Amino acid sequence: MEVISAKISSIVHATEDVDRVLQSLSRVFPEGALPSKAETRRFHGHYGNEIRTVELSIRGAPARSFLDHLWKSLPSFDRATILGALGNHLDSSGGLHLRLDKEQVFRGIIRMKDQDPIKIRLSFRRRIKSNLEPEEEIKQLLESLENGL
Repeated sequence: MEVISAKISSIVHATEDVDRVLQSLSRVFPEGALPSKAETRRFHGHYGNEIRTVELSIRGAPARSFLDHLWKSLPSFDRATILGALGNHLDSSGGLHLRLDKEQVFRGIIRMKDQDPIKIRLSFRRRIKSNLEPEEEIKQLLESLENGL
């Protein structure tokens, strides 16, 4: 199983500063691996308030480094929760979805949380001759990272 890409996104509410959100997103990346370009979109909420989204994308070896760094940064109970309910974090194409606590990331702490999250989607390429289901391959990859801690 090979990591081929990672997309990291967050909603930026009208009360938040885009630059501050991007600065906090940089904490999720290994040193020097932050993509140079962020995609920003603007929307308007139901009451006319401005809502923006920011998205960072990486491909290839930097995506693998990102996963390694993220996994090491997560507390052991979050890693155990992900491994214990991996199917809940996978989409139909085998993409791994994780949600980080945006407020904690602002403080430099990487934690899982579903509300007002930083969203992460990791895409994988399967081994050609693997007899394993994608979920099992991803689990083995994450367990190998766990064993390397």
